[in-house]
Amino acid sequence: MTEIIEQAVRDILTACTPRKVILYAEKRTMATDKLKAFSLCVILPDDADARAVRTHLHLAITVDVPVSLSVYTIGEWDDLISDKTSYAAWIARKGRVIYDQTA
Repeated sequence: MTEIIEQAVRDILTACTPRKVILYAEKRTMATDKLKAFSLCVILPDDADARAVRTHLHLAITVDVPVSLSVYTIGEWDDLISDKTSYAAWIARKGRVIYDQTA
């Protein structure tokens, strides 16, 4: 994991208390393999307001590359991953957990 992604995770952990953070996409330049953008999924406790936290996280992340965020509560996540055709289920299959509060 690159320093840029690690910094984004540190920013997220400062801004909220996620249960999990999943890295599910990285875009890199062909010539230099330099990171150009990446996507994270943040799973929050059920009592969190995922929409409000998502907005707050976009402002809190300090890295210089674009970051796409998908933010769900545990309940939303559990419901969505049970549908194998959902975007969340795809993230669960293809992504890599890079922070797990329960681990």
